[in-house]
Amino acid sequence: MTGQGFQVALVAAEHPHTAQHVQTLRLLDEVEGVHLCLPDGADPAPLASTLGAKAQTVGSLEEVLRRPEVDALLVAVPNDQCPEVLRQAVAAGKPVLFEKPGTTSAAELRAVADLARDRGVTLGTVLPWRYHPVGRDLFRLLREGAIGKVLAVEARMVTTQVRYRDPQHWLFKQETAGVSGILSWLAIHWLDMLSFLLGQRVARVTALVGNRNPERIEVEDTACVALEYADGTLGTLHAGYLLPLTPGSKAGYVGGAYDNALAFRGYEGWVTWPASAGSSYTLFSTAAGHATAAPEERRFELPSWEGYAGQHGGEFVRDFLLAGREHRPAPCPIEDLVHTLDVVEAAVRAAGTGQTQTVATR
Repeated sequence: MTGQGFQVALVAAEHPHTAQHVQTLRLLDEVEGVHLCLPDGADPAPLASTLGAKAQTVGSLEEVLRRPEVDALLVAVPNDQCPEVLRQAVAAGKPVLFEKPGTTSAAELRAVADLARDRGVTLGTVLPWRYHPVGRDLFRLLREGAIGKVLAVEARMVTTQVRYRDPQHWLFKQETAGVSGILSWLAIHWLDMLSFLLGQRVARVTALVGNRNPERIEVEDTACVALEYADGTLGTLHAGYLLPLTPGSKAGYVGGAYDNALAFRGYEGWVTWPASAGSSYTLFSTAAGHATAAPEERRFELPSWEGYAGQHGGEFVRDFLLAGREHRPAPCPIEDLVHTLDVVEAAVRAAGTGQTQTVATR
């Protein structure tokens, strides 16, 4: 650290979001230097060119962790490689923000979380929808009782088909991705948001999963999940690689077509968030202090920002860096991700056995 800024090590190896994370680190004024560590031996020159004067290149992960000036790591590597990076970082006392799901099994990540807790090291995952302006407003409304007691919730995370995402990608192989596909890669965003917004963990899960795309992959490309939260709230999640390219969308992992939404139904109202249709939500409430005469649309203007997830993604990273410096929990702590992965694995088991699965809510 120099002054009040941060020196961040970017540990990246064949990950769909690497280029966007580079843009985030370039745009954040608080980040004074970026130490590039590419374990797969890739050429750092393109990333260094984007970063400009901030770029510093290093060799191994061990070298990064020996640098006292490195304040924190941002890690974007395949799932099977991530836990070892995290273990080494924790041993060195370095905070880490890592790409989800960051493991091939919840049990392995739980062990890492236990190590980090024992060492007092901040570990968090990249789930920045928590910082989206709509998400923040919904968090406030639900805490204020704007729709009364929440009765049920609904989520949809649907995107472009497997053929547009390279069927040979490591995300579609169990050895490198883990037991899950669409659930652990994209639906995990909404599973996290539902628990975050409700303030509740999932207690029971049942599900159906399948492979509806003609391309042969080793993990599910479509899922329908039913959820019961600790307080009895019921929910559903529909996820899948199901859309053909639409005008303005493109193949790959940036700029694909999406049909995403969240909905909360309460005893005194409801709120819907068509997340892929723009930055707005609709509220209808009969609750005191929040009553609306009719369904009311509320819009947000989001500035253009080239980093991952937009400007709120940059705020998410900034707050993680501060949390790491102050030894506080990350914006999305590793423990929250472990629970969400427990839910994903329970859904896969439920689909395979035909039996509802219980999930630990601790």
